[in-house]
Amino acid sequence: MKNQDPHSSWIPGSPQIKHVVFDLDVDFDSHALAGSAVYRFNAPLSVSLVLDTRSLKIRRVTTDTGVELGWKLGEENYLGQVLTVQDTSGLSSIRIEYSTSPDTPALQWLAPEQTAGKKHPYVFSQCQAILARSVFPCQDTPSVRFTYQATLRVPRGLVAVMAARQEGREDAGRHTVCKFHMHHPIPSYLLALAAGNIVSEKIGAISRVYAEPESLKEAVWEFAEVEGMITGAQELFGPYIWDEFNLLLMPPSFPYGGMENPTLTFLTPTLIAGDRSLVSVVAHELAHSWTGNLVTNATWEDFWLNEGWTVYAERRIIERLYGEAMANLQAVSGRNDLFTAFKNFADKQEYTKLKTDLSGIDPDEVFSSVPYEKGFLLLVAVERAVGRKRFDPFVRAYIDDFRFTSITTDVFEDYLKRHFPDIERKVNLAQWIHEPGLSESAPEFTSSLIDDVRAAQRRWNAGERLIADVIAGWNVHQRVLFLDELPQQMSSEDCVHVEKLFAIETTRNCEILLPWYCIAAASTYEKAFPSIRDFLGVVGRGKYLRPLYRALHSNPNTKKMAAELFAEFRLRYHSVAQGAVQRILST
Repeated sequence: MKNQDPHSSWIPGSPQIKHVVFDLDVDFDSHALAGSAVYRFNAPLSVSLVLDTRSLKIRRVTTDTGVELGWKLGEENYLGQVLTVQDTSGLSSIRIEYSTSPDTPALQWLAPEQTAGKKHPYVFSQCQAILARSVFPCQDTPSVRFTYQATLRVPRGLVAVMAARQEGREDAGRHTVCKFHMHHPIPSYLLALAAGNIVSEKIGAISRVYAEPESLKEAVWEFAEVEGMITGAQELFGPYIWDEFNLLLMPPSFPYGGMENPTLTFLTPTLIAGDRSLVSVVAHELAHSWTGNLVTNATWEDFWLNEGWTVYAERRIIERLYGEAMANLQAVSGRNDLFTAFKNFADKQEYTKLKTDLSGIDPDEVFSSVPYEKGFLLLVAVERAVGRKRFDPFVRAYIDDFRFTSITTDVFEDYLKRHFPDIERKVNLAQWIHEPGLSESAPEFTSSLIDDVRAAQRRWNAGERLIADVIAGWNVHQRVLFLDELPQQMSSEDCVHVEKLFAIETTRNCEILLPWYCIAAASTYEKAFPSIRDFLGVVGRGKYLRPLYRALHSNPNTKKMAAELFAEFRLRYHSVAQGAVQRILST
């Protein structure tokens, strides 16, 4: 079957959802969303309709005039349960009454003590990759796009936000009623909501920062450069079409650095470093407005089309704003992340390809930097092969020609070859896309910033430890590169030197703390253990949890500690992060 998504019951070519109208109560007592969704389709339905669901309680299915329709749920597997609605022949809309379950994996319900303010509960969604089906019955594939309207009722005094334009908010009895409208068609994984004690402040012509009141001031300062990013991105990739680019600072348990939900990007609080040094994550999520949200991978087997393109776009934005040396420095760090992923997949080489076979595999189980960094390197290889003067118009054409569509790797390859007929002679596309590992001809990156780090590394490797004068002038990314490339196991004396060199006891920057904690764990540097415990107790970002738990689990002296900490902190993590750590500890 052509381009069948192995993670969805939707059959390409069959009627697809075009618009959804949600009417939902956000119930913090039962930890559930409850209400209805009305679906409109792009063509009349056939005899029956199948939708993806997971952990949902279906209560009733009717036509838009209230006529009852038969339905049944299929057998449960890792994808959830297929909902089959019967006797739908000729219908162009249906209504489903349902509720989510307390254990719905896409929703995390936080008690007041898990928030910044400690006074009010909070809930947020994370639907990528295949978790939207646990928020509402849907065709949960990136190939299907729909618009939506939503009415969310939350306890009075709290606020709901969505990745959509807000069209009203009013108090009604014990509730606050919030209304939203997403006018542009999106795939299901980009549906997003949050509710809690949320306030906002404007930071640009089309941008606001949303956060809990206790975190708002810091977030506004940290993300103040967003306006320049938007301007630079539009100069590179064309007009920004999503009306608004707002940022929501999430609770600590948010499992990603950021999530590119249209109009409302979700961001981890670990970006609040106090020096604006980690805002490249914002550039990445902004870049998704073109590469991912506008042009989307058709299935999760083509994920690199979202993330490889977006890392490329992110670094072009960074280059424009902060210079080529900074962009190249980040590219070298990304390459190190890629080689770490290759090492972790040493016995699963399939997952070091760009185009992967994920039949029977939950995409979250093989999440890594491969689609990000290997995809980025492929695009840089193409750019260097044809020249930026030719490549930049191609990027604009690619975005324009495929806007609001979802494409496969094969479609991209054909499109690339039509624009550059000589590209296969210059770049071995088959090797890059369909073979594991990295081509020996992969692009290299140089800059004075990288040279300074390499010079310091040579001094360290020669036994010199008094290099604080050199490091003092470095930016955060140089410091991270140096730490990343230190031996993972070192003596207690060297651990003390590193601790002092990088002022570990006073830094707030998680990018610096992570490689240090991994070294300390692998080196059984017991002085750092209380800080590692504190770190794992408050940080829920998978980028930090995975390597640190892996370092603890791999050291026989700290393996028991890893299991004990996970048992203690597990429920503080999002389900996606829980699964990732559990897989590490089970090896």
